[in-house]
Amino acid sequence: MSTLESLQPAAVWRIFDKMSAVPRGSGNEAAVLGMFKGWADRRGLPWKQDEVGNLLVCIPASPGRENAPTLLIQGHVDMVCEKNAATAHDFTRDPLKLVVDGDWVKATGTTLGADNGIGVAMGLALADDRTVPHGPVEVLLTVDEERGLTGAAGVEPGFFTAKKMINLDSEEDTAIFIGCAGGRDTRYELKNRAAKAPKDSVGRKVTVLGLRGGHSGLNIHEHRGNAIKILTRALQAAAAAMDVRLVEINGGSMRNAIPRECEAKVTVPREQARRFKQLLDAFFGRIAAEELAGVDDGFTWKVATAQAPRCFSRECSATTLNLLSAIPNGVGSMSLDIPGLVETSTNLGVVKTDGLRVEIVCCSRSSVMSSLAALVEQHRALGVLAGAGVEQPEGYPGWKPNLASPLLAITRKRYAEAFGAEPELLAIHAGLECGLLTEKYPDLDIVSFGPNIRGAHSPDETVQISSVQKIWKLFTATVTQVAEA
Repeated sequence: MSTLESLQPAAVWRIFDKMSAVPRGSGNEAAVLGMFKGWADRRGLPWKQDEVGNLLVCIPASPGRENAPTLLIQGHVDMVCEKNAATAHDFTRDPLKLVVDGDWVKATGTTLGADNGIGVAMGLALADDRTVPHGPVEVLLTVDEERGLTGAAGVEPGFFTAKKMINLDSEEDTAIFIGCAGGRDTRYELKNRAAKAPKDSVGRKVTVLGLRGGHSGLNIHEHRGNAIKILTRALQAAAAAMDVRLVEINGGSMRNAIPRECEAKVTVPREQARRFKQLLDAFFGRIAAEELAGVDDGFTWKVATAQAPRCFSRECSATTLNLLSAIPNGVGSMSLDIPGLVETSTNLGVVKTDGLRVEIVCCSRSSVMSSLAALVEQHRALGVLAGAGVEQPEGYPGWKPNLASPLLAITRKRYAEAFGAEPELLAIHAGLECGLLTEKYPDLDIVSFGPNIRGAHSPDETVQISSVQKIWKLFTATVTQVAEA
């Protein structure tokens, strides 16, 4: 029996359970898309797939509602693949291990993929739940959202016919989302020179771990610790007191996830090895007590011996650490129009060493495109000063709120009727695919909502069972109202 067997709405949890058994990290969605094609074929549902891999499944209208306007339901099938260091899990092969913990569903030691698997499951569940009256429905399942929304960027005009769309990729059940930030990435590449480890030096491996991580848009204002930044600061402090040279540094796994862990190998003078550890212990201890208390109480660190016959040259080691120090990270500015909304931010998401090459990846966001352009230019200039190669692929646009939206009026009314309260109308400091789709379909009327998801993009990710029930009620009421309108 499935862990989710008894949960309601049954049609939603059945589909989510099947998705969780199939690997679906970004760029590895072929198997789950194949599963959904078979699922559609068994129900006689037409489907088509575009060149980038997005899948469109068509669900016929309920009897008597064939002439209602077509409604598009949209979500992405890929997920962020993050796991705890102690968890043995292969995201290219292993099914997720789901657990029900009170009113929450989580996975054991890994991300859950409720972002956006629950939204996908809700859209497709309309085909299995015959109690929900609806007009013609198109369910758009996009790929590769988490690596830069490239699936939505590849949707061509004419792929779907609907003029109204519900995006199910939001994570607060008290709100209807009507806008989002745009984003752009920066990739640096440093080509370092090698040197023999200094005479009478020893190798040390320093590891930062136990941080919460999280979504680089939704959690960036909570001041959670960034493992790459913390470790870089510690090594810089030690380098001010002795000859510390990098051998390698690796941390983070996704540009849009706050890094939870980072590890560096370094050389230090043999006679100062004990002092090196004392310096780091004291530095990390201050960070834990003064910056992370109450925010990242699980923060810890290790300093161990390591083999290090070679290292970066003194100059290359300093340049790498200086660049990592100089790259902005965290909230840049808050919105003046929407209280509490982050306007501009950057996440230093990944650092990776491959031999002598160090790659650094950052994710920048803003709801003001001129501010985003200025931040991206700052990143470029830092790379130039460091002598790094800099790549800044085209980003994705924001989604501008439309308070006059007819679909928003329907959704607000249904929310108030169902729950006896007005929903919040919010913009989100994260990338939703809505902005890209309105570029191709400028007349598309969109709202976004979804159940409570906590800890997205981290192994702490959970989705609330009662909230899924609540959003299913709102979703089905809205779908029915659109068909009647």
